Amino acid sequence: MADSEISTSLSRPSRRDVLSAALMTIGGTSFNSSAAAEPQDHGATDAAVLAWRAWRAAHRRTLALCRKQQRLESELARTIGFPQVVLAGAELHSPVRIGSLRQFDELSTGVPSLCSRRAEIAEVLRAHQQRWDDADRAIGYSVTRQEEAAASANEERLIARLFAADATSLRGLSAKIDVLIAVGADGAEGRQFPWPELRRIRRDVAHLMQKQRHDAVGFTA
Repeated sequence: MADSEISTSLSRPSRRDVLSAALMTIGGTSFNSSAAAEPQDHGATDAAVLAWRAWRAAHRRTLALCRKQQRLESELARTIGFPQVVLAGAELHSPVRIGSLRQFDELSTGVPSLCSRRAEIAEVLRAHQQRWDDADRAIGYSVTRQEEAAASANEERLIARLFAADATSLRGLSAKIDVLIAVGADGAEGRQFPWPELRRIRRDVAHLMQKQRHDAVGFTA
């Protein structure tokens, strides 16, 4: 039975897709309105705003690389197919898709008669993997995956820098909240809901309120 006779599902939507969808959802509200308010609240000098701008640029790069690697993976899956062999035999109730020797060994533990076919399966898998690797190098799939991983790690560092920065304006506070919403939307496949950052934002709000009260007292004195 040829590989093409067995359907192969591509990767499910990545966590980057989830984050992108969240950013598109909030993109027409707090992101844009915050940008419009920047001249009034001096956001241009706010460390949180500067960190947010760096994060936004990093996120766009990560997202672009993620989409590229997903497109290349789809191309490889369509033209080469994920390395595998479809194993059929009288010992099996139905054909079984084998993607690695480890998977074959696990299967043959319950069906010892398959052990004699191990070398055959190993050669088929090796040849299929070689075709995948050759095509991979030709289109740059693995290189793109490495670039996406590095960009994603950089983005995570910038998120940490953003939340560590002191927000000195409502623009900065809005920037933190925007990213917090995005990170929270990513929580289903990523980290736990970011309570430490939420507490930090609460402290920022308290500091801004205190400053506003102080300025109001000074104005009326």
